Amino acid sequence: MIPPDAEPKTRAERVRQTRERIVTVALTLFAEKGYEATSLQDIANEMGLTKPAVFYHYRGKQEILKDLAEPARTALSALLDRARAHPVGPERTEILVTGLADLFLSRREFARIMAQQAAFRDAMRTAVGGPGMLDTLIEVTYGPDPSLDQRFAVYSATSVGPALSALGDHPQHELRAVLLRAFRRIASVQ
Repeated sequence: MIPPDAEPKTRAERVRQTRERIVTVALTLFAEKGYEATSLQDIANEMGLTKPAVFYHYRGKQEILKDLAEPARTALSALLDRARAHPVGPERTEILVTGLADLFLSRREFARIMAQQAAFRDAMRTAVGGPGMLDTLIEVTYGPDPSLDQRFAVYSATSVGPALSALGDHPQHELRAVLLRAFRRIASVQ
């Protein structure tokens, strides 16, 4: 039993904790059963709740994905802002390279699920910001007039999920070094 002082004190705290639990359980089920095969009822059953109780917090899986994606969307937005504070060049590139490597590594579970499930991958890309976010990343990386090669390079860099999934048994520091080298090569495309 949870000690009384550990229980949420306000309704808002209870709502926040319930939403966090729903997101955590949903991610686990998406990984186990697949995004398309997981229903709100499955999430409710796993939590010991009714489907209407889950529906009160989330009208569908896409809303859950939006909350799952929020930390990545926020981190990517902050990274882009940090990079924009520098002129296009080596310093900006290094900020982007290290920031993207760290962002991908902090979301390895997402990378694994995205590599295995096209529906989850497509839904997460939309939730993170879709093509608009990639266009912004391209512009911040290469400036306002990127070449086709440069645009392709950024699209390639953001598709590392399958590689991270396949190499997931390696220590994080090794994967980070590999990502940094790969992203630096990609960023050097003219």
